[in-house]
Amino acid sequence: MIRKLAITICLSILAGLFTVEAATNRGIYFDDTRTVGNEKLTLHGIGLLKWNYVVKVYLVGLYKPDLVPLDQTLEGVPKCLEYYFFVDMKASDFQDTGFQLMAQNVGLEKTKSLKPQLEKFNSFYRDVKAGQRYTFTYRPGQGLEMALDGEVLGQVQSDEFAAAYFSIWLGPNPVSRSLQKGLFDPETRMQ
Repeated sequence: MIRKLAITICLSILAGLFTVEAATNRGIYFDDTRTVGNEKLTLHGIGLLKWNYVVKVYLVGLYKPDLVPLDQTLEGVPKCLEYYFFVDMKASDFQDTGFQLMAQNVGLEKTKSLKPQLEKFNSFYRDVKAGQRYTFTYRPGQGLEMALDGEVLGQVQSDEFAAAYFSIWLGPNPVSRSLQKGLFDPETRMQ
C-alpha cells in the first residue's frame, strides 16, 4: 500500500514537471508560448470572430515577443497567429476576402503590388473542419508560413507581404474590431 502511494506521488510530481502551460478561452486551449527560430513568443491575447454577431467562427491567438509593444507588432518582429475553428470552412472563404481586407489596411495600390504573393499564399489554403487549427508564422527575412494542424502548407518569402497580411487582424481597419480587441487584451487569455 505504501509502495503504491509512493509511486503515485512520484508519478504526480513527474507529470507536473512536464506540463505545458496553456491559456483557455471559451474552453479552447492555447499554449502560453511558442518558439519561432530562436525567439520565444508569448501568447498576448485571444480574439473571437463571429458571423452576424451570433455564430462563433474562430478564435485566434496572437503570439509576439514580450518586449515588443503592440504598436510595433506589424513591424519586422517574429509573430504568430493561431486559429481554432468552431465551424467548417471552405478554402475559398479565405481566398475570396484577403485582397479586400488587405486593401482596407495598407491601401489599394500596395495591395495590387502584393497580389502575386497573395495569390501564392491563397493557394496554400485547404478546407477546414471544426476543431482544426491554422497557424500563420512570420520570421523576419524568411517571410510568412502557413500550417494546418502542424503541417506546413507553404511559405511566402516577403516581409512586406507578411506585414500587409497580418494587418487584416492587427491593422487600423481589422476584419473585426472586437476580435482585434481580444488580441490586444491579455485578459482574454483566460475566459
